[in-house]
Order: sequence, then C-alpha cells, then structure tokens
Amino acid sequence: MEAMASVGNSHVAKLSRKKRFLYSVTLVVIPVLALELGLRAVFAYHEGSSILFYGTSFYRNQMNGDPHLETMNHREAYWKYYPHQQRYTRDKETGKRISITINNHGFRGEDFSVQKPPHTIRIITLGASSTFGFSDRDEETYPCYMEQMLNSQCDGADRYEVINLGIPHLKSDQILALFLGEGLALQPDVVTFYEGVNDSWDSPVRWRVLKNSVPGIRNRARRFPIPHRFYLVLRDHFMVILLADQLFRNRDMRFTDDDFEAHAKGKSDYFVQNLAGIRKACLQNDILFIVASQQAKSFIVDRDDIRGMTYEQEGGIVGRKLAREHHITDHELYFLTHTKIMQAEAEWARANAVHYVDIIRTLDQRRDVLLSWVHLSAEGNRLVAEALTSEIMELMCQEADTLNRKTHGSQLP
Repeated sequence: MEAMASVGNSHVAKLSRKKRFLYSVTLVVIPVLALELGLRAVFAYHEGSSILFYGTSFYRNQMNGDPHLETMNHREAYWKYYPHQQRYTRDKETGKRISITINNHGFRGEDFSVQKPPHTIRIITLGASSTFGFSDRDEETYPCYMEQMLNSQCDGADRYEVINLGIPHLKSDQILALFLGEGLALQPDVVTFYEGVNDSWDSPVRWRVLKNSVPGIRNRARRFPIPHRFYLVLRDHFMVILLADQLFRNRDMRFTDDDFEAHAKGKSDYFVQNLAGIRKACLQNDILFIVASQQAKSFIVDRDDIRGMTYEQEGGIVGRKLAREHHITDHELYFLTHTKIMQAEAEWARANAVHYVDIIRTLDQRRDVLLSWVHLSAEGNRLVAEALTSEIMELMCQEADTLNRKTHGSQLP
C-alpha cells in the first residue's frame, strides 16, 4: 500500500510540475500576445490595415518583375501596394492623420487603365517616397500638381495624364525594375526620375558600425549563431520584438573619414548605371526621359535656420566637420554620399544629352520646405512640379504647337 501511495504521489508531483510550467508559460504568453495584438491595432490605425499582417506574405506586395531582370544583377525586383489598399500618413506640420488613395494598380492616385486613352499625353513619375508624397495629401504631391499645371497651361486638344509610380524606400535598381516590369506597358510619352537618397544610406560599412553600436549584451548574443538567428526570425514576425529591438538599439553611430570613403565607393557608378538602363528603354520606345536632381539635408542645421543656406553650403559644413573632428553622424554620412551621387547624375546627364532639371538649385533658397531629410511640404512639391512642368511644356507644348500649325496652318494667324 505504501509503495502504491508513493507512486501515486510521484505521479501527482509530476502533474503539478507540468501544470506549474504551463501556468508560468501562460502568464508570459498571454500578456505578450495581447501586447502584440494591441500594437498591430495601433499601427494599423496610423499606417493602414496591412500592418495587421506584419511578418506574413500579405504585409507587402512583392513583385518579381520582368523575367529578364535576372540577368541584370538586381538585388531583388521591387514592391508596391495592394490595389485599393488602405494606407495613412501623418502631416508633419500638424500631426494629423492623412488618408492615402491607393489605386487599382497599387500606386498612389486615382485609378487608371493600362491602355492609354485617345488624345492623351501620358507622363509617369519614377521615384520613391518623395515622389509618392510622404506626409502629403493626395492633392499635394508633385505629380498631382504637375497634371493640374500642364492641363491648365499647355494649350492643345490632348489631355495630360500624370501617373505617380513613386513607392517609398525603393532604390534606383528597384525603380528600374518597376519601370521595365510595369512602366513601359503604360505607353508613356514622358518619364521623369526624382530620387537619390535611398541609394546613399545602405552599405556593409553602415551595418558594421550599427552592429558595433548595439548594447554589449546584444553583441555577446551574436556569438551564438543558432539562438541569434531564431531571435531574428521572431523579430521579423512579431512587432513586440521589433519594437524592443529598436528601443534597445544605440542611435549614436559615428563614421570616420575611412568609413565615408568605403561607404560611398561605387554608389554613384551603380546609380547612373540604373539611370542608363531607364534611358535605354526610353530610347528604344521613343519616350522622352527627364532626370531631376533631388534636394536633401543632413540635419546639421536646424530647420528654422536652413532657409537661404544652399545644398552646397551645407555639404561644405559637413565636410569641414569630418575634416576637423574625423567623424560624422549617420545622416551626415548619407548627405555627403548623396552629394556625390547627385554630382554624378548631373555629369552623366550632361555627357549623354539627357534632359535635366536641377531641383537642388530650384529649392536652394527655400530649403525650409524640407520636412525631413528629403520629404517636402506642399509648397515644396508645388515648386518641384513647376520646374518639371516648365521643362515638359518647353519640350512637349512646342511640339504640339508645331503639329497644330502644320495641320491647321491656314486657320492660324
């Protein structure tokens, strides 16, 4: 009897240990899951419903693009939004939530057809978040302003249609992939390109400095590859872990002279190589290609003091800081790299007789319109639209006027 009682007590003890373990796990898991769901709901309210699917294939509409891109050394194709996806942004001036219109093709703006309507001059604007209109209302993006200006200022029977193909975070190679994969099928008459800063920030140098800037416990954790990889998988699927990862990350990254040289190496050449890819496709399809420089800032100067300070002057300030202190911040690193990319872009356009609009110069005395490192206020977008519209009118309106005179010459004075 005593033996049976002993076995029974042992079984009960084992069950109790299991119950205690499950109870402990439950105490941890339920609050974490509740926090995860709460975070997703909050971010979905501020950004859009796709945040609810963070960590799944439904979070981003990843595109493979044209099959022949595999031979073009593309890191990946590109991504865009799902058709009619619900998205929001924030007005950086007022903090108010702004609803964003995503059309039937997963881009910003009104719905459009792939087949170009009759009597339409179609323009597509290539770029990233500055073209998309980050922090701007639908009617305040520069592509929207361009369409209004062209239709009101350029006389003629044809209507101007401007399609915004800007997608946040895309680099020049991804923009090229997007253009070849979807832009050409739209039969554009004009293509504009406005980007640069996304090509300026990423490199092995940056990731090395970032890796060395994390707290010591995280650095030591990297010595154990399997647990570290498991952690990265969890981070990429759970917002709670992603948020914790960001909170514990040290933002004080410093880059030396050698870091800058290594970081910037090859970026300008790769950027203009992708521009050349777009130009080649435009030439083959009889499309007018217009390249625009991109205004930017490094945050070394406060916004209240930046009006009247030119892009070149700020570059000089950052360059002198690097020479004097032998280190700069991450945004200063990106800015100096951006200056090299923009210089290469201008030289490439000049050497290849590509139509070039100097937006840097256009905005040099109004750099207070920069709400972030590159994103513009509504006034900034209007100024960009005016510069691009002026170039297009000079090229397209004269051509249309000449055609009208040839066709209706006897009726013209």
